[in-house]
Amino acid sequence: MYKLAVAAEGAGVAETIEGMAVDTNIPWNQLQSPTPHKCKRSCARAALLQSVPTKYVTIPCFLPVACRDPGRIRIETWISGGYSATNNSTPSKNGLSADITRTVGETAASPVSTSSTLSIMFRSSPLLSLALGSLSAVGAQELPAVLTADIIQGLGNNTLFNRWRPTYHFSGPAGWLNDPCGMLYDPTTKTYHLHYQWHPNHVNWGNISWGHATSKDMITWTDVGGWEDDKAQSLGTGPNPDSRNSSYYGLGIFSGTGQPYNLQGEQDGTLINFYTSVQYLPTNWQIPYIPGTEKQSIAISKDGGKTWEQYAGNPILSHPPEGWNITGWRDPFVEPWPEMDALLGHKEPHWYMAMGSGIKGENGGGRIPFYSAPASNLTDWTFLGALWEPKRNETLGSLLETGTYGFNFEVSNFFSLTDKDDDVHYYVLMGTEGGNLTWHPRAQWGLWNEGQVTKRENGSVEFTPLSGGAIDSGLLYAVTSFMDTKNDRRIQWGWANEENNNFAITQSGYQGAMAIPREMYVIKTNHLTNNNSQLTTKGNTRVVEHSNGTFTGYTLGARPLPEIVEALHNGSEPQVIQTKKDGCANGEISGNGTSHMHLQVTLSDFTGPAGVVIAQSPNHEEQTIVWYSPENYTINVDRSHSSSIQEFANYTMLGYFAPYTFANGTTESLHMDIFIDGSLVEVHVNDRFWLTTRIYPARTDSTGFGIWAEEGATVKAQDMKVWDIDLNIFPERPVNSSSKLVYDTPEETNNYVWWTGN
Repeated sequence: MYKLAVAAEGAGVAETIEGMAVDTNIPWNQLQSPTPHKCKRSCARAALLQSVPTKYVTIPCFLPVACRDPGRIRIETWISGGYSATNNSTPSKNGLSADITRTVGETAASPVSTSSTLSIMFRSSPLLSLALGSLSAVGAQELPAVLTADIIQGLGNNTLFNRWRPTYHFSGPAGWLNDPCGMLYDPTTKTYHLHYQWHPNHVNWGNISWGHATSKDMITWTDVGGWEDDKAQSLGTGPNPDSRNSSYYGLGIFSGTGQPYNLQGEQDGTLINFYTSVQYLPTNWQIPYIPGTEKQSIAISKDGGKTWEQYAGNPILSHPPEGWNITGWRDPFVEPWPEMDALLGHKEPHWYMAMGSGIKGENGGGRIPFYSAPASNLTDWTFLGALWEPKRNETLGSLLETGTYGFNFEVSNFFSLTDKDDDVHYYVLMGTEGGNLTWHPRAQWGLWNEGQVTKRENGSVEFTPLSGGAIDSGLLYAVTSFMDTKNDRRIQWGWANEENNNFAITQSGYQGAMAIPREMYVIKTNHLTNNNSQLTTKGNTRVVEHSNGTFTGYTLGARPLPEIVEALHNGSEPQVIQTKKDGCANGEISGNGTSHMHLQVTLSDFTGPAGVVIAQSPNHEEQTIVWYSPENYTINVDRSHSSSIQEFANYTMLGYFAPYTFANGTTESLHMDIFIDGSLVEVHVNDRFWLTTRIYPARTDSTGFGIWAEEGATVKAQDMKVWDIDLNIFPERPVNSSSKLVYDTPEETNNYVWWTGN
């Protein structure tokens, strides 16, 4: 069944639209939703929402003579999945009639006029809201086990809501989600808080606000305020929707940081969020920056995060550093930092702020502006300079191993970690923009660097990168962190965008999720040998050479929180697939799981490209291959056959991973953890390689797995373990928490300059 909506409006439209029918001569008053809007002085509307059994629909429309108002009457129609039109109009002494045919799956390029007094208008989205206000979303439909692009194009809003939706990864109730924000642990209430960039009731970015959820354990979560529509919103834009540019936060609440302190640096139950308030749009590193676009502001909660108020003294920072021709200036990362106090010689405790930014021009590049404020007054910030000044699109080491700094930084972090010998290591995280490549086509990367930190003569701080790499070699972005003071550990969160090429987004009703939170720590490895001079080339491991010719290596590690992994397993025994003692060839080891599972295996002794296959259909037409290349030190996720629906992204994602070699002649094995959760796939290797990606199998039975090896190659595999996961981390939400989808008007979007509207 297909869904059809029709509306007519005009200055003289009567109380009813006479003679409307769908496919048959069923009278208007016998169809679903038959009551039109009452006639108003300037405009009247009538609406029809009706299921029809065919994708070809003819609507005989008759407008009485009383409706005729040349140039001001229009009829608008939508059919879920797209539409086109042919029409014939016949004037008469009593009015104007028109036969309008709509075809699902095609889109009219421009309006088609039927006469000077009646025009047929086409919208590029099947969202039923532009002229109709806000029609409720199309209800759930029984879906086939195998989807095709044609089937999807004929489905209504939210009908695919649960088809590929993650269940054990953090996500919003519905709608668009991006950056994690405002993470904190509140010792007063013993509660974790996570905010997120959100556009409720829409499937694309726009009018960006913060959603909010809380947890006692970071395993299960509760929406603050409720899950329906925008009830979980904590910080919204405002306060003048009719003149949005007049408010410092009228067009957006960009990313930021949360802390369980008041503005005097005291813990009294107050919570504060530092965020970027947005007054002008669009903003992008590739276009001229509008002065005043971004300012830094504070929101305060006195009731444990249930409600938030804007600080009366906002914005606390009104302009970027003087003389900077900036690409952007946003996403404040704010923390107390005793180690930095000691480095700078502060007798009074201070807090520190890092932001994402960049400088335009040939001598520009990404920047992390750094600020400090006395803990007793967290509104009094002093600029300490840029941490360092990389050149445009510069790389720290080899491009494959360390990535590119691109042209602009976003969501930048600056923090320290202490290793097991109590030595302090300084790190930055940053989202870099613009450095896309053939093998990394996304123009956004999440990178990390370890560096030496020194005090400049002018009292500012200088960061000199020593090593670095990708914080995720896939699509994870806006990776940020917070100090879990309950457990004395630093935890990162990151945003996993979709890879659907904007196909099936209204049918899904949402976009975006978070990766499993990861604990960051320093990996220290002794007795390394310098295989092929890898260790002495600047890359993702910083080394110290010893007199006996061996090395000690230091790199950034990150692992899924162990309590979350334990909860995912829920005390169940894994499915164990026995392996062979010698090398395994392709297909020798296989099993069947679900679309929500955790696979664990250790691989070694590669004689060529080899790894595992996941999400495999019984006929092998659909499958995703995660494989390691010992020749060029890459881990690859081959998605060329992940889905028989070709509209979804299917390029291979890859990242650099070189196993360590040791003085005793051994080589490090690959301990691989793969988390599959609907469309979301995370690949973790040895706590120092991570790749997050998306797959959208057309078949519900694409759940097989096994060992894969290129023809002629073998690999040794220790017992493969697989856990089926049945955990809903939002137990208070219904299984289907979808919300109606809304299309914003031209007035709400500045004629779609600020955002796309849907």
